[in-house]
Amino acid sequence: MQAFEKKDFNQAEKILDNKNLEKQKRNLLLYYLNKGTVLHMAGKYKESNVYLQKADYFIEDFHTNYGLAAASLLTNPSVRPYDGENHEKILLHYYSTLNYLQLNNLDEALVECKRMLLTMQHISDYYQGNNKYKRDAFTHLLLGLIYDAQNDVNNAFIAYRNAYEVYKNDYAKNLGTEPPLQLKKDILRTAYQNGFYSELDLFEKEFGIKYDLKDKTTSDLVCFWNKDLCPIKIPYYIDFLITDMGNGYLLFTNLELGFSIPVYIGDKSTDKDKLIKMKIIRVAIPKLESRKPKYINATIEKGNTVYPFELAENIDAIAFLSLKDRMEKELAETLLRFSLKRIAEMEARKESVSLGIAVNIFNAITEQADTRIWQMLPQTINYTRVNLIKGENNFAFRLTGNTSTITDSICIDAKAKTTYFKTFVNY
Repeated sequence: MQAFEKKDFNQAEKILDNKNLEKQKRNLLLYYLNKGTVLHMAGKYKESNVYLQKADYFIEDFHTNYGLAAASLLTNPSVRPYDGENHEKILLHYYSTLNYLQLNNLDEALVECKRMLLTMQHISDYYQGNNKYKRDAFTHLLLGLIYDAQNDVNNAFIAYRNAYEVYKNDYAKNLGTEPPLQLKKDILRTAYQNGFYSELDLFEKEFGIKYDLKDKTTSDLVCFWNKDLCPIKIPYYIDFLITDMGNGYLLFTNLELGFSIPVYIGDKSTDKDKLIKMKIIRVAIPKLESRKPKYINATIEKGNTVYPFELAENIDAIAFLSLKDRMEKELAETLLRFSLKRIAEMEARKESVSLGIAVNIFNAITEQADTRIWQMLPQTINYTRVNLIKGENNFAFRLTGNTSTITDSICIDAKAKTTYFKTFVNY
């Protein structure tokens, strides 16, 4: 991560080439994700896709190893193979899409976008629609941008419209992310290009924007800005009150978090009674901690025209929401693990005091939260669209921080009726 943040991607790749890392099967997915990200940043797009595809296959083929699952109930979930957070399973296809866009393979980029939609659907099916992060607006937006680049304005309009609906109904409420202005302009433009004049009139009224014929350009540049780095996980210790629900169930309640979770312990009354007498227990769970952003703003400047970047995907907020979606299940597993370990300690004390003490020490050492996460994801994904003329186009990418400004010069020799894609980062 130190090499990655310094943009020394060759060094980061050498570190990841350590064969011992790939042998760590429980962290194999993180190895694939990190290797794919580093290779992407190094401009090795084909090689990057090899590892991102391995990560995708790993997630698809992941089956619970019951031996490791049982072991984790007596130790901690870190002994199990890491199968990724929900947003990580989706965003690995974002990097694959970027790779294909840089390789000028729009068809494969489109396939990766559709895989993002499919993965999101699988996640929502798993939660039976009870998850708040159930639709990804940025995926629809990205899909629209690629259809647009293929001059498929009909499907582009549909994708843009779907993106707007998710931003409006899901992202604005749950993530504080409003529909980007550029998205609204693209909806109006593609509605006009398709001859959907009733939809054009409808959206003009809803957006409070009149379609400008000058927005219909023959060539353009779509820029993504992967800003800063996503949150990390840290251990967090919380207390639960224990009450008896009967029929082998105990109720664990934390008033601060507003959680009341029933856990089936079994009908062995002596074990239940001893747990109930504890009244309060403390367990470890993962908690997300945001990293401080280095830059606050970015623009593309072409002549006297300034194109601001707009927020398209707040990965920081999505990570928090995604973790919250699975927190009840996470807590239920943690509480069951704690209860089984405590019962094992009680049984050991029946054999001898010293054995009971040894088990107690083992339990204390192994009661840890699983803090693994794909740390190379950006904090947010931002984008803008730049109008191009046929021939040479010179512009600048300007980063503005609290104490400094960085400017990078870019030149594109544009062909007619062509969309170009470029990604910028800061770490």
